[in-house]
Amino acid sequence: MPLYFKITAVLSVSFLCLFSQGCGKDQARLEKRVLAHDPSFQETLDRRNSLREELDSQAKVFHRKTKEIKSQIDALARKKTRVKREYSSSVEKIKQQIHPERKRLQKDLLDAQRRYEQKKQEIRDVRGDIKEISALIKKKDVLALTQEEMRTWNDRLSSLMEKKEALNSEKDKLRTEIEITKLKRSVLVL
Repeated sequence: MPLYFKITAVLSVSFLCLFSQGCGKDQARLEKRVLAHDPSFQETLDRRNSLREELDSQAKVFHRKTKEIKSQIDALARKKTRVKREYSSSVEKIKQQIHPERKRLQKDLLDAQRRYEQKKQEIRDVRGDIKEISALIKKKDVLALTQEEMRTWNDRLSSLMEKKEALNSEKDKLRTEIEITKLKRSVLVL
């Protein structure tokens, strides 16, 4: 049997013994028994002991390096947390720079909506006046209105119609202003 296989077998048995209960006590007795039959096996046991020392040394190096790496990982995790906090703070400061403009647009929007509602009310009022004057003109014969009075009411009706058209035009402009302001506000998102 080649030396490599002997060493592997001995190491395997040794590790099994080390990890099973009560094997450590019997180890020396087993070695003596083996050596009693084969004294040349001492060389293999010496090699095994040397390999155990090497394994122990490697295990110590491994544990030391993993401890160092864990320390580095912990340090990097703390650094990552700090960098993330700095990033979040920086992002928030940058976003706040657009806040005044968004606030102004919101104020403009509310103002335009208020003016739009006022125009709608003015149009309703003018329509009411137009309706009253039209009803009055239709009753001209019953009311016995003179031509001068009729001309005055017709002029008043024409004036109200023009005012209604102007108010409708202003209302349409305000509706457009509201839409554009909403668009402006929506595109200012960071």
